[in-house]
Amino acid sequence: MAEFPGKAQETTVRHAVPEAGAHPGPAASLSRNPPIAPDDTSFPPHPDASPPTGEGRVRAAFRLLRPRQWVKNGLVVVAPLAIDPDALVKGAGSVAAVFAAFTAAAGAVYVLNDWLDRDRDRLHPEKRHRPLASGRIGGAGALLLAALCLAVLATCLLLVPPAAAGLVGAYLVVNLAYCLWLKHQPLVDVSIVALGFALRVAAGSAAAGVPYSSYLLICVYCSCLLLSLGKRRHELALHTAVGEAHRHRPALQHYSVGLLDSLMMVMLATTVISYALFTQGGLFSRHPLLATLTLPFAVFAGARYLQLVVVHDTGGEPGRDLSRDHAMLLNAALWLGLLIIGATT
Repeated sequence: MAEFPGKAQETTVRHAVPEAGAHPGPAASLSRNPPIAPDDTSFPPHPDASPPTGEGRVRAAFRLLRPRQWVKNGLVVVAPLAIDPDALVKGAGSVAAVFAAFTAAAGAVYVLNDWLDRDRDRLHPEKRHRPLASGRIGGAGALLLAALCLAVLATCLLLVPPAAAGLVGAYLVVNLAYCLWLKHQPLVDVSIVALGFALRVAAGSAAAGVPYSSYLLICVYCSCLLLSLGKRRHELALHTAVGEAHRHRPALQHYSVGLLDSLMMVMLATTVISYALFTQGGLFSRHPLLATLTLPFAVFAGARYLQLVVVHDTGGEPGRDLSRDHAMLLNAALWLGLLIIGATT
C-alpha cells in the first residue's frame, strides 16, 4: 500500500542539508523561504518606519492632508463658470475663501478618517504607507493638525456669505458622520461621497451669488456617484479574489458586481439626461445647436469610464485613471473647446 507523506517526512525535508558541492534543490529553498500561509496579511516594514526627523514629520503631516485631492475643491468654480462667468470675476475673493474652507474641512476629515482606520490600513498593501498607519505621525500630531485645519476653516467661513458657510458646515458634519459610522453602511457610503461634490458646487454658487441650477447639481451628484460605484466595484473585485473584501472595507460584503454594474448604468443615464437638460440654459441659451453638439462628448465620457472599469479592471483611483487615459483626455479637450466657444460667443 502506498504511503502518504506525513508530518515527519515534511520535517525531514525542511531540515535536510545538501551534500557538499551539490546544488541546493527545492527542499533547501523551502527551508530558507518557508511558504507564507494563505491568510497571512503581514507586509514588509515601510522604509520610512524609522522615527521621522522634524522635516520628515512636516512632510508626513502634509501628506496626511492629501494635497492631491485638493483639486476636487475646484468644483466651487463650476457653477459660476457655467452660469455666469462675470459673477466669478466679481466674487473671486469669496469663491477662493470657499475653496480654502473646503480644503481645510476635508483635511480635518482626512485626519480623523486615517486615525480611525489606522489598524485596518496597516493590513492594506498601499494604505499601510499612510502617515498614521506607518507611525510617522502619532496621535498628538494628528490632533494638532486637525485643530489647525478647523482653525483655518473657521477663519475662512468668516469671509464668505452665510449660505456658502452653511453648505461648508453641512459638508463637515456629514463627512464626520461618514468617518464615524456612515462609511460602513452600504449605498449610504457612496451617496455621502457624491453628496460632498454636490455641496462644493452649491457652495460655489452661493459664494459667487449665482442662482442654483437643479440640473447641474443632479448631474454632478450622479456623475460622482457613478465614479464612487466604479471604485467600489474595483475594490470588490480586487479583494474578493483574495477573500479580504470585508477586511479592507466592511460595507463591501453587502455589494455584488452585478448590483454595482446595474447601479452604474442607472447613474450614467441620469447623468447624461440631467446634463442635456442643463445645457438648454446658462451659457448655451443662445446656442441650442452647440449645446446639442456637446452631448455626444458627455455620452462618450460615461461610456469610456464604464469600459475602463468593466473591461480593463480600473477604477480604484478614478482621478488618476481618467487623467492617464488618452481617449478620455482627447474627448475632454474637444468637449472643453465647445464649452469655451459657447461661453465666448
